[in-house]
Amino acid sequence: MPVLEERLQKQRSRLAEAGAATALASGNTDLALLMLQDGRSTTDTRNLIYGGQGTGAFDLLGSISGDKGVGLIGTPEGRTLYLVTSTIRSSGDGEQPTAWDTLRSDDLGKTWTYDADVTLGFPQQHTVFLTQDRAIALERHEAGHRLLVSSDGARSWSATLLDDQVWPDAQSYDRAFYEKTAKAGGASGEDQLAYDWSLYPLDEKRAVGWSWRTRISLTASQKNEVLETRRFEVEFQDGASPAFRITPAQPPAPPQSADVQVTRDQPVFETSGSAVYELDKAERTWHRRSDAPAVRGNPSWIGDAWFGRKAWVIKTYADHLLSFNEYTKTYFYTRDQGKTWQPFQIPQDVETGLLGLDQSGDALLSLGERDGKTVIRRYPLD
Repeated sequence: MPVLEERLQKQRSRLAEAGAATALASGNTDLALLMLQDGRSTTDTRNLIYGGQGTGAFDLLGSISGDKGVGLIGTPEGRTLYLVTSTIRSSGDGEQPTAWDTLRSDDLGKTWTYDADVTLGFPQQHTVFLTQDRAIALERHEAGHRLLVSSDGARSWSATLLDDQVWPDAQSYDRAFYEKTAKAGGASGEDQLAYDWSLYPLDEKRAVGWSWRTRISLTASQKNEVLETRRFEVEFQDGASPAFRITPAQPPAPPQSADVQVTRDQPVFETSGSAVYELDKAERTWHRRSDAPAVRGNPSWIGDAWFGRKAWVIKTYADHLLSFNEYTKTYFYTRDQGKTWQPFQIPQDVETGLLGLDQSGDALLSLGERDGKTVIRRYPLD
């Protein structure tokens, strides 16, 4: 859309001018000139949106300017898709707060229209639609973590401070913790407390999440320690505030991947260290399904993972087993949910453009170039 391209170019120019001013203040005139030239450049970085029906073929559904990436969020069954761009919609555009320009499709990406009413994207985290109109998300706020809820298709959001619901004792606990560490002195006197969060959809009206309180050690020889994990279940009610149920003293929960878009009706997997976990939505518990295999007798940990209906793929790392100073990287796949793992190799160009598993779970997808055109390639696991 020309209006979004123009807005993106203006933002590039403003950032470049601010950077150039800083460089000039530091006496670096050459750097300032380069930054101004870069900001005025008309080079166009494109974000491509592809779609497929599980047949192995993909259609180009859209192409939009932006050098910071885009986000794609869908309602259940893909009835509506929202493409969150990297251009900022200023607070002067209508009555909406500052947010990201967003495009909308109601026909599985065949056509897109600009939606000036929705507010999606950062600082929202783990945004998911429970229904066509009800959406939830986490947000890190100056007052603490907040649960955001929308009942009108992400047009307006209400917020609940999760710290008050899940950790009502946090203020007194934190004060006692820092008093104790200050008296102890030494390296432990600098330890800090941190609270982390996760959020997953269960069905049209319910979600579940975990929060864990961690002792952060600033001493390299000391590991961080999870002090307590609490589970919070949320039920959403039309015309009323969310209802919470808090369960303290829970087993440790895996951290939520920031890069994976969860959906209401699909299984949920997470990894932590060398372990693969699956969320049991009925029991609201995590089950350890598998562990990464050893590499030449050495333990490995999972750096990335993709989960499909027929196969799982993990990318693992192990301590320096080769002569050069890099961790040993190995890809494995399994067709029996982690009971047995098979190592495999992929070409460097496939790894560079790796997107993940295809819908069938029989092959990896990788972005590449052929005859001057951008293509998506299938790389069979077998």
